Amino acid sequence: MNIFWEIVIGTFAIGILALVHELGHFGAAKLSGIAVEELSVGFGPIIYKKKIGETVYKIGALPILGYAKIKGMEDNFDAPDGYYSKGFWARFFTIFMGPGMNFILAILIFAFVFSIFGNPFVPSTRIGGVIENYPAYEAGIKTGDKVISINNQEIRQWSDILNIVHSSNGSPLKIVVERNGKDLTFTVKPKKDPNSGSWVVGIYPSGKKYPFITAMWEGTVWTGKLLYKMTVSLPVLFTRKGVSSVVGPVGIIAMTGQAASGGFLNLLWFVAFISIALGFTNLLPIPALDGSWIVLLLWEAITRKKIPPEKQMSIQGTGFLILLGLMAVFTVHDILRLMGK
Repeated sequence: MNIFWEIVIGTFAIGILALVHELGHFGAAKLSGIAVEELSVGFGPIIYKKKIGETVYKIGALPILGYAKIKGMEDNFDAPDGYYSKGFWARFFTIFMGPGMNFILAILIFAFVFSIFGNPFVPSTRIGGVIENYPAYEAGIKTGDKVISINNQEIRQWSDILNIVHSSNGSPLKIVVERNGKDLTFTVKPKKDPNSGSWVVGIYPSGKKYPFITAMWEGTVWTGKLLYKMTVSLPVLFTRKGVSSVVGPVGIIAMTGQAASGGFLNLLWFVAFISIALGFTNLLPIPALDGSWIVLLLWEAITRKKIPPEKQMSIQGTGFLILLGLMAVFTVHDILRLMGK
């Protein structure tokens, strides 16, 4: 895949993640009775604009970010259908569902992968690939075959196959596989792998597939594990190594495009990870991010004291300017890194 298509795919994928995030805010606000004045996908010059009901829908020329303008958050603070006129849970739901939708998208992607392609980290006894010019390939074993037994030993999990093959000392193995409902028997003589020194036959497993409901649960577990890892790794961001590893929009687009060059499945894994990272980052208590709005809400709930909307806007506005500056710095850093400087 050439760099042009990597950029196109990367930009499209990031645009989808931004749209999902803003749709989370948009849908939650509508359900909570809070008006949404604008919903924009992308920034820069407006290439499409249409008002439907109370909301103006826009598409910007740069499809990498977006925003949902919630009524009453930036002005008109006393509007009866505005943000500050609603209770704690309505406002919390509206703010949280931006990142929440990113987590839900990741769960759905994982569920799709686990139910269609299988979980590559939980190998099944079905063969996911056969390496050319290796013993299994030469014997006639094919991708999709399910290993039933080896030398009359029943195979229950992939590790059973590895144990038998690795301990074979090169002796021929009678491998029984199931193919299209029929049992087929092959004689395979393992050979030593020049890199690992282990006896191998040249097969690798497919991931374990789940029914969709089970896959949804597994996707939820995976998303939770990744969120936990991001949380415990947060202190690293405040080190020199952590700061140097941070990437901006340009870097993320480039990485997404590179992931796409590794195939559709590789792209799905990466997009799910970025979706979780986007949701996690937005929940950080940094002014202008969703996390800071939640902190202000929690402060009001705990102290029972209202924070004046003007003061909240001042905090968020200052944070937004700082974020724009950081984004510019990270973008320059991304470009220099991509140029190899």
